Amino acid sequence: MHSLDKKQDISLSEIFHVLFKAKLLIVLGTLVFAAISVAFSMYLPNQYKSKATIIINTESSSKLASLAGNLSGLAGMAGISLGKQDSSNPLIAKELVSSQKFILDFIEKNNVLVPLMAAKGWDSVNNKLILDASKYDAQHGIWLLGENPSKKSFPKRENIVKEFKEVIQLSEDSKTGIITLSAEFYSPALAQKWLEMFIDEINETIRQSDIEQSTKSISYLTDLINETENTHLLETFNTLIQEESKKLMLSKVRLDYVFKPIDPPNLPEKKSNPRRAIICIVGTFIGGFLMCFGVLVRYFLSHK
Repeated sequence: MHSLDKKQDISLSEIFHVLFKAKLLIVLGTLVFAAISVAFSMYLPNQYKSKATIIINTESSSKLASLAGNLSGLAGMAGISLGKQDSSNPLIAKELVSSQKFILDFIEKNNVLVPLMAAKGWDSVNNKLILDASKYDAQHGIWLLGENPSKKSFPKRENIVKEFKEVIQLSEDSKTGIITLSAEFYSPALAQKWLEMFIDEINETIRQSDIEQSTKSISYLTDLINETENTHLLETFNTLIQEESKKLMLSKVRLDYVFKPIDPPNLPEKKSNPRRAIICIVGTFIGGFLMCFGVLVRYFLSHK
């Protein structure tokens, strides 16, 4: 009973009374948090997102499938697969978006490394990137990494890939199959340019792979023709060569080989990030909550 007598019920009226007495402290503290939130949001550089709406180009695959329809058995006898490679191209294209090797090759080929890893903002007046001098010495072309930075210093591969995946992202509507590729970066022009080049690179990589495969198949079939005198086999091999030649022709003439943009990458005019209003609202709310919580904790600890 004695312990129960010492217990005090905490009522809402008591809580409101404590908060009301400390209202000036709470308001001032909340205003400090609000000011910090505003300063932080203004410090963050603007980013711009370029988007492209894409469909899978099935025209080539459907044509090749119809061409290969009655020849799959014959092609199998010759060790050649007709149509299978093309049907897997959309899946390959999606996998390339997140492939480490493909990303690193793309970055090296298009000189994307320095702006990707060293940029910290965009000077819209002078139309140039602002590089972080603590990461990269632009004058000497040296990455300031480790204790003894030199011309051989480079960011880690996994860090490069991680940063790139944050810039270029893919999303797909499971119902319609429509793909959205986006690139978000400090420079709106670079976001658009990188996205255009990335889509082109995916298409070209798969296109060249199919061209190489068809060329090898034709060469292989030609060797088989030179090694056999069987009339039936000669006719079969010649037919297969004709079909592989058609496939080769389609591969060479179509540039939007797998990813076909129906809405090409745009040049963004409005920033996508940071969302300064949300940052300020959330920061102010957290500040007010922490001030109220602190006041209550101090009061009840002092009245034990």
